Amino acid sequence: MISIAYAILILSSIAGILATLFAGGGTLMVLAGALIFALMTQFAVVNLSTLIILFALYVAGEVLEYLAVVIGVKKLGASNTAVWGALLGGILGAMVGVWFFGVGIIAGTFAGIFLGAFLLEYVMRRDLKQSMKAGLGGILGRVGSVAVKLVVALGMIAIIFFQILKSV
Repeated sequence: MISIAYAILILSSIAGILATLFAGGGTLMVLAGALIFALMTQFAVVNLSTLIILFALYVAGEVLEYLAVVIGVKKLGASNTAVWGALLGGILGAMVGVWFFGVGIIAGTFAGIFLGAFLLEYVMRRDLKQSMKAGLGGILGRVGSVAVKLVVALGMIAIIFFQILKSV
């Protein structure tokens, strides 16, 4: 049973890193793997305190993901409307990307962020150059958010790894 628990933990950690880079939900996969591992090992290695820390990191990662997009859009001088366009566009793009691109949500998310920021900025200001900058800011923010989420996922995995080392 313990080897199955470790296998689940390792697979969820690898899947979490890959999902962070290529799809979404990576930190949630790491958290879920840690929870399953804790339950299967009766909290002997990963205890409730560690799970709370991992959950806090997961939530922080989610908040930082959206903040990175907001900062990216605002950094290039976009309006608040363009920020909302980038956020909503990213969500809609992710949903469309899953259904129409077939390869995941990356292309849909990036396209949605760009188009959401670009279109709403254009509607608000009628300035093509500024609208392009708003869309580009959204893309740069998304790249930053992936980097932040990767750091969070790796941090979560490091915490779990150190808990395992402490228990040996």
